[in-house]
Amino acid sequence: MQRIKSLFFAVCMLSLLAGCDMDQPPPDNGSIQWVLGQANSALEDINEKYGDDIMRAIDGLREADHPGGPFENDLDSARAYLLGQMREKYGIEFAVVGREDLDNYGPFAGATYTCQVAPVDAPEQVATALVSQTLYQKVRDDFAVYYFKEAAEAPVLALCEAKDYVLDQRISLEMPGTALTWTADDSLEKFLVQSGAYVKVTLRLADDLDTKVYAGQILDLLNSIDQLDCNLSLQARANKTYIFFSEIKVLEGFDAGSYTLEELEDMIEHRLKIGDPQ
Repeated sequence: MQRIKSLFFAVCMLSLLAGCDMDQPPPDNGSIQWVLGQANSALEDINEKYGDDIMRAIDGLREADHPGGPFENDLDSARAYLLGQMREKYGIEFAVVGREDLDNYGPFAGATYTCQVAPVDAPEQVATALVSQTLYQKVRDDFAVYYFKEAAEAPVLALCEAKDYVLDQRISLEMPGTALTWTADDSLEKFLVQSGAYVKVTLRLADDLDTKVYAGQILDLLNSIDQLDCNLSLQARANKTYIFFSEIKVLEGFDAGSYTLEELEDMIEHRLKIGDPQ
């Protein structure tokens, strides 16, 4: 909408400038100031007379139905289309189980519908799915994590449980939404390499330890993760603060040597001092 307003302003300015008699010199030799002053005065007059009508027309254009889209600009139509796409993609029935949003981006981009879905027979397997009237007419979702979840998370869990300084951990296989169809017959290795999936790990460490101790614990963990076959989003928490977080590309040759004890200690000290963003 802001781009449309800016475009309208530019067109008006050009029209005004085009209407100026350039054969007549502006007064006081203030060419730019004089032209801008004339244009601004005329624009204010146009805005006063026609501004409301113009903005109503722009808003109407923005809310117009997208011609030729695969679903109408209402929740029932969008929901039915997305669920049909999920059924076709995975061969099972899905239902909307969480938040759903339908946003209309105008007659060129069309509407986009996003929601949380789950199989009718497995309502605990919640995924995020998206379709649009233009760019994403094939549903994009992250449901495939459930085919690989246990196998991908198990080695990460075993590593965390082997570290006595890890008091607790939350582990979850995540992936970006995709139009590609993954099945249980695909190999875990292929999925982890090609899908953009990663394991999100949040560790709970003991409170009130020296920063050098925390740094040593995290460095020990970083030196151990090369045994894993997945990328990680790693967070460590102590004293009600995330003292460390990093996206670790294990599959791209992560080198724990890129971290030093001193650097980690400085990082942790800084994190404990400033705390988490409010």
